[in-house]
Amino acid sequence: MKRLLAVLLFGLVACTAGGRQANSVTYKPPPPLILVAIVDPTSGTLPDQLHQLGGVVRAGASPGEALVVMLMQAHVAGTYVVRRGDSLSSIAGANGLTLAEIEAANPQFGPLSGRNFGLIYQGEKVTLPDRGAQDPLALVSRAPAGPPLPVLLQAPQEPSNPTDFQQAEYNRTVAANKATNDARIAAWRAEAERAVQPWQSQVTATLDAKAGTMTTGTATTPGQALSASIVLGVTTLQGLQGRRTLLILGGADGGPAALAPHSLAGIDLVIANVADPAAGSAWTAAGKSAGAASVSVLDVALTQLQLAQVVNQ
Repeated sequence: MKRLLAVLLFGLVACTAGGRQANSVTYKPPPPLILVAIVDPTSGTLPDQLHQLGGVVRAGASPGEALVVMLMQAHVAGTYVVRRGDSLSSIAGANGLTLAEIEAANPQFGPLSGRNFGLIYQGEKVTLPDRGAQDPLALVSRAPAGPPLPVLLQAPQEPSNPTDFQQAEYNRTVAANKATNDARIAAWRAEAERAVQPWQSQVTATLDAKAGTMTTGTATTPGQALSASIVLGVTTLQGLQGRRTLLILGGADGGPAALAPHSLAGIDLVIANVADPAAGSAWTAAGKSAGAASVSVLDVALTQLQLAQVVNQ
């Protein structure tokens, strides 16, 4: 009887409530990329910008990755900060908009973030679109969640004042656990890559189709349009969880837009297709002043060579 009780006690100690071994932990992959890409529809390079973005998606993607493609334009009515008791419906009505228009301009509150549009929180920012302007969102998409995360073995507690045999056993166990974990992570990554491949194909095909059909927009004041688009992009990013990246593919040669202090906190800023070195230096300084987590400025040649690597890092 005592032996049976000892076996049962060992089983309770060795396993968690869910049946997982107590010396194991669930693998935590890096946060998924959350990418807002701003393209300039007023230039003749819009198809090239969309093809470049397709190359980024084609080069790599991860489960849960989100992509929002925005057309640079100056017509954004404003931003509203949610107060207690607000709903998207009440905000829409108070600003002369329909609920559908509010939802379309704020994908961060819906399926893109795994949320329900009916649930918003005090302090969140809501974009108020301009009814007379073109819809700035050219594409909103999210990759599938991917396979279940693997369970990894934790290192055992290192023995205190071990004998040579105990130290050798400890080292052997650590090496065996590492080999097991490496194999499980590699298998998960391979399965995750297979899971997101259909999404990559779908997104790149959509971008290629838009590159062939989207018409050049009406010219606007570049600085004003870029400033408004950055505000819209940042508002979207702030409502999404992951590695937030703001990519500006066109319109940056005029120099940086007005960036408020701390407005880019926690956001990686990537400026592509910059032909003017002075503008590139100004963007670097402005991004750092705005608190960006990182600032990468790529000229036209480097955009072709390194854009996918910089964004997917």
